Amino acid sequence: MSLNRVVNVGKFPISVNHGLPAQLSVRALSKSKLICSEVRFDVGLPARVPQFAKYDQDTYCLGITFKDQQSDIVVEGKTSSAIRRAGQTQLLYLPAIKLIDFSVPRPRHAIEILLTRSFMREITEDLQVPQITHLGKSFREIFDDETLKRLAFRIHPYFDSPDSLDPLYADNFMWAVGIYASANYGNLSVRRRKIGGLSTWQERLAKEVIEISLIGGIGLAELASLCGLRTSQFAHAFKISTGLAPYQWLAQRRVERAKSMLTRTAPLSEIATMSGFADQSHLTRIFSREVGVTPGQWRRSLN
Repeated sequence: MSLNRVVNVGKFPISVNHGLPAQLSVRALSKSKLICSEVRFDVGLPARVPQFAKYDQDTYCLGITFKDQQSDIVVEGKTSSAIRRAGQTQLLYLPAIKLIDFSVPRPRHAIEILLTRSFMREITEDLQVPQITHLGKSFREIFDDETLKRLAFRIHPYFDSPDSLDPLYADNFMWAVGIYASANYGNLSVRRRKIGGLSTWQERLAKEVIEISLIGGIGLAELASLCGLRTSQFAHAFKISTGLAPYQWLAQRRVERAKSMLTRTAPLSEIATMSGFADQSHLTRIFSREVGVTPGQWRRSLN
């Protein structure tokens, strides 16, 4: 029995047509600035799957694949074939594409994140730098990027529990992805605020990634890699730019998260976990050091 399905990914419809029972799974996350999807073929198909798409917005797609796959893309009547290995990222300029033709002899799994021109414009306006004119050097590029892969893993759990995705987290995630991609694959300007400190985009990127890493934490080397710096160089530049060491900034942001939760009736043990602390005693120790009173005392002072 033939099948024709239309799967909506945010505002961007993708049509899938093949002659077998549905084996395609598409899950979307669309909240605040975030528009992304998880695309999965859990069972390989013995045929090719044409995927048609029309994008009205000036949009780029970052697709991070977790399984090997092959795909053909038709642009202005010409076909571009490529094999993507697990862990690689594909950067597509969507308005140029008329047809995507996937060869799926094996299972496929990828996360695709959309970067609209309007959001890229918002990034440059916030950083007070010239507009980004492009990402990549052609309509399609495939590359290895461990940073984008790690960022994709950070958003992946929310496909199982989309209601738990906080709009602020979604924004932090998109700013991190947008700044990183624009700086490494586009022409985002590198402007420094202070001599010896981080550039504007490096500082904003580091802060956004710290924000989405309050639970679970993040290593200094990973933050440095995000900004294209050596570990010691990053630590020094971060302190010059912010006045704090990265671990101090992380601790302060966790305390601020805890404060926002202390205005509600959640138990302290839950607040500790949701703010990124190991347990309630860890919360109490760091909170007392930063604020001067215990979390319980601070909560009672609100009444």
